[in-house]
Amino acid sequence: MRPRRLSSIPALPVRSLRPALIAGGMLALVAGWPLSQAAQAAPAVDEAGAKALAASLKKDLPRWFPPPSEDGEGIGFEWQGDPTVRPAGDHYDVALPRLSAEDAEGTLFDIGTVLLSVTPKDDGQYGVSITLPSAIKVQNLDENDEYVDAATISIGKQSFTSTWSGTLETLLAVDGAFNDIAVNAADGKGKISIASMTMVQDLKPEAGAGGATLWSGPAAFAFGGLSVLDEKNKELVKIGGVTAEATYSRVDLTKVSALQKLSEQAAAQGVSPTAAELLPKMQGMFGGITGAMRLSNLSLVNPEDGAKISLGQLTFRSGLTDLDQALSTVSMGIEARDFAMTPSPAPAAFTPRTFEMKLSVAKLPNSALWKAFTELAKAAEAEEAPPPKKGAKPANAPPSSEVVMQQAMTAMGEAGTELRIEALNLDTPATAGTATGAFKVATQAALGVTGGATVLLRGIDAAVKAMQPAPGAKPDQETQELLAGLAMVQALGQAGKDDSGAEIRTYKIDVTEGGQLLLNGADMTPLLAGGSEPAPAPAPKKK
Repeated sequence: MRPRRLSSIPALPVRSLRPALIAGGMLALVAGWPLSQAAQAAPAVDEAGAKALAASLKKDLPRWFPPPSEDGEGIGFEWQGDPTVRPAGDHYDVALPRLSAEDAEGTLFDIGTVLLSVTPKDDGQYGVSITLPSAIKVQNLDENDEYVDAATISIGKQSFTSTWSGTLETLLAVDGAFNDIAVNAADGKGKISIASMTMVQDLKPEAGAGGATLWSGPAAFAFGGLSVLDEKNKELVKIGGVTAEATYSRVDLTKVSALQKLSEQAAAQGVSPTAAELLPKMQGMFGGITGAMRLSNLSLVNPEDGAKISLGQLTFRSGLTDLDQALSTVSMGIEARDFAMTPSPAPAAFTPRTFEMKLSVAKLPNSALWKAFTELAKAAEAEEAPPPKKGAKPANAPPSSEVVMQQAMTAMGEAGTELRIEALNLDTPATAGTATGAFKVATQAALGVTGGATVLLRGIDAAVKAMQPAPGAKPDQETQELLAGLAMVQALGQAGKDDSGAEIRTYKIDVTEGGQLLLNGADMTPLLAGGSEPAPAPAPKKK
């Protein structure tokens, strides 16, 4: 491996190659195996097949796990020896050559020998199970450019089975579980442990337009019981669990494979694919993808001052749907609850207990936006291209980015594209707030959009009363500033009561076609532009 000096070595100097990452990459190694049996019955397991698989692995190992690059960036892999393949009933037992990997900063992972079990199936598919070494040594370069032990990655129980499509060079199904994973510092000072790690995926075919076969299904990755100890073996981080889920809709794996091959061909030539080569293969690649990541029971401790942070649950959601239809939707959301920080940077009464935000952009015109994206990509390439040779006819200049964006906005206006605030909720012990609304693209509008939102705040008046100092007492600076801010919020809101009789403040925000920003009917445009007073709200019409 290439010698390299580390600038500094932390107490636990490990950038772990996740077992799941290594296992997933091994699946690609059967991709180059002869695929003439696609759409036919599984071939017999024999010596000839073993030799063909061994030759394929020997050829493709450097392709899928390449050696260090000349510039030293990324992770470089080194294989020692040749793979061995033996027929064993209905499958092949495979032992890959001994593997090691080094990252750009000189951390060396001595992975060892990875074992595979490859079972030929019908239609060019293969059952692949993978067994990783139970211990992986990690080394760093010392000040004398000599490798020294830094840590050991250990894996307790493990199971990884999958279905690989050789025809599509794609993973169709996964069922993996790893238990009792630990990264132990060589000097015993520091440890990272994970009680369990699981991954699943199950893509199923469905008929698409023009006879194409599309694939849809769920995928998930999770780990639980994460703990990080510092060099004094005191717990810094603890996480109960993290789960990442995704659902793929109508994925054209043929296009995915074509895009992968294009990238490999360009990399072999030392160039990047052009927009004209890349974008047609990307368009219509999938109909949609939705996902969520959930983190539960997080606790952090700062060893310097003892400050603590805890969070009961944090969830991120995102989605792209109907990309293969006329109009699509993009969505995102965040949810959090049971947040606490000691010492608290804010009064306990105003520390958030729960927070929720759900936003979406709906009715996006796919064809027009894809055209705009293509034109912008071509314009960026044209700017970076060398000038034409003397006497050569210059290429047709692509439209400017301003023109492209104007065309896209026009298309969104015709489609009725809108930003939807589906939920914006915040709850503290003293107050609570909600917001909903929608803003629609309108090219004829002064600001390019029209629409509105309604914000409701509860508990503001009661909180202000409760924070008032006792007669004769003077509030501290922090309380004074907080009261001043709450007074402004009170003044801008419209007082009222909800169905239960509790006091609320309402803030109705409207963006008009003429470019006005109204708050409860009052024009706030002069105030936002630097004026002194907002225009008064129009008096209600007499009946």
